[in-house]
Amino acid sequence: MWKMRLPPAGDLNAQLTAALVQVNGSVVYELSPEERQSIHDLYARYEELSGEPHHTLNPGALNACRNALHDAYGQVQVSGRLSKMRARLLDAAPECPFCGAAPATTLDHHLPKDEYRSLSINPRNLIPSCQPCNRAKGTLAPAAGEGIIHTYFQTMPEETFLMAQTSYAEGTLVVSFSVNEQVTPALLSARLTFQIGRLKLNDRLAKSVNTFLFELKPGLELLRELPDQREFIRIHLLKAGESFDRSFGLNHWKAAVVRGLAACEAFLDDPWSYLDNEAVFVAELDEEALL
Repeated sequence: MWKMRLPPAGDLNAQLTAALVQVNGSVVYELSPEERQSIHDLYARYEELSGEPHHTLNPGALNACRNALHDAYGQVQVSGRLSKMRARLLDAAPECPFCGAAPATTLDHHLPKDEYRSLSINPRNLIPSCQPCNRAKGTLAPAAGEGIIHTYFQTMPEETFLMAQTSYAEGTLVVSFSVNEQVTPALLSARLTFQIGRLKLNDRLAKSVNTFLFELKPGLELLRELPDQREFIRIHLLKAGESFDRSFGLNHWKAAVVRGLAACEAFLDDPWSYLDNEAVFVAELDEEALL
């Protein structure tokens, strides 16, 4: 979640040829040597800027071919001539980096392809995502205090910043995610907070939280009959958070949830009113089956 390893850029000239020359040899657009070099320079400039919007990412030297590059994104689809690049990018994502709760099945343009047409097939502008996150982000480009962080280039603090506030009463659990502004720089904190809201993660992760906690139930059941189960459950949840940090990297929503519950006195006093409510779990499964 949040961050992914920077993917190999691949052979840019081969990508351009595949994108602009049909299988039968018919040329869609003949790039001049100067245009090819300008595309190389553009991709390098994109990395220098860490994918931040800038007027230099729409170079005049590519005005003649920018629409052809924009339309070439169609070759990144499943049956297109750049489908192997698509598969490589998606295979590198164990889950959607935006929500951490669904498989990545689509590619999102970090900088929108309609605005930055010459970057439409740049593999480092293509971010694996799930369909709901891709749709929720839309054509948004980063701006001051807003925007989605760059999954490949964003520098993240080596500290826990994602928090899960828990409200628990009579077996009803509500989890709300937020960013600890004390451990993140102001601009990053604003963007992370904006991202949580834009992608509606608090609403969309509610089902995933329920499913996740019922998956944890067998481990918690082992502590049910212990004399001091409350303290053992708290320790178990904190240990689970450490395990998720190792498995998923810092600040995955699962780690935030178990830490939030470990600090929730009402849940520690009586987790079973929630965990024994199989009707909640069955309802979640039934609703997912209808999607």
